[in-house]
Amino acid sequence: MTGGVPQPEVRAAGGTVRGSREAGVAVFRGIPFAEPPVGALRFGAPRPVRGWDGVREAVAYGPPPPQAGAFGMDALAQGTTSGDWLTINVFSPDPGPGAGLPVLVWIQGGAYAIGMSGLPEYDGGRLARDGGVVVVTFNYRVGIEGFAQLEGAPANRGLLDHVAALEWVRDNILAFGGDPGRVTVFGQSAGGGSVAALLAMPRAAGLFRRAVAQSVPGTFFSPALAADIATAFAAELGRRPTVADLSTVDPVRLPAAGDAVTAKIGQWSARWGRAAHRTIPFSPVVDGDVLPVTPWQALAEGAARDIDLLVGHTRDEQRLFTALDGLLGQVTAEQAATALEALAPDGARRYRDGFPAAGPDELYELVNSD
Repeated sequence: MTGGVPQPEVRAAGGTVRGSREAGVAVFRGIPFAEPPVGALRFGAPRPVRGWDGVREAVAYGPPPPQAGAFGMDALAQGTTSGDWLTINVFSPDPGPGAGLPVLVWIQGGAYAIGMSGLPEYDGGRLARDGGVVVVTFNYRVGIEGFAQLEGAPANRGLLDHVAALEWVRDNILAFGGDPGRVTVFGQSAGGGSVAALLAMPRAAGLFRRAVAQSVPGTFFSPALAADIATAFAAELGRRPTVADLSTVDPVRLPAAGDAVTAKIGQWSARWGRAAHRTIPFSPVVDGDVLPVTPWQALAEGAARDIDLLVGHTRDEQRLFTALDGLLGQVTAEQAATALEALAPDGARRYRDGFPAAGPDELYELVNSD
């Protein structure tokens, strides 16, 4: 109780949680939706969370999964050694089973290598309050833990975490004021790619009614490509890409191996193709099971025909990366030609014909954005 106002409590499937009230919104943070994927469960599909007795405080975000070094995300994840990575957060303007509000489930991006729901830009309070909706965010495994193709482990563990989170929403969101029949998943960048993958995944069928996919990355790996990249990751540690070899490696060491491969990924450009040209060592894998086919093939064949879909993209997708590389206004004709040949080998002439006044900078931006 704060200032005489009782804090919101909700009985979820695992037990009772007590959140906080913030600017008129009930907020519940750090609720586990699956068992910690460490120890015997490491590199496995998410397991249902065990229940708890009494009231669990839900006022702090759960620890993020191990992070790559981009944007200093590895530093933000330091000191989180518990392995309780799979937690979910709920922002509700009316936390009661009779409210029946629409539900928005956010999947953050980060090139499938970084991302945590506790970042301030992912706070769902304002959207919940002003939109009259229940907003849900959650952590999922990224990098080698979530997306590397490892012998002895299911593919796309990060995507399986998404399904587990959506199953938690289906089973629990009514108690938080949400309508489990009106769930929208929305995400951007790798989050948008995850939404696209969910549309094609049989395991996700029936878990959401609408989807928003913003700035979907174009990469979905074959098992062979993903396994080859995973071999490079493991080699950085003197290991093989197997559960037996990597399960004894401290989780905080794995992102550094991914970063090492990313830093020199150009040396594999002839072998890995566009993934190496665009510095994308992680992506969902079209393994024939978790993800049977690419999302565009699945949708063309009628998958998710009952899902309302909104698709968009950032107009200048590449601009941030060009700036980070120090190339804004500095792209040479040779660099533009290399990008066109690598990313649009059958369409380089069409780019030049379609944008006859474009210089190297614009051509480089256009083809990389596409």
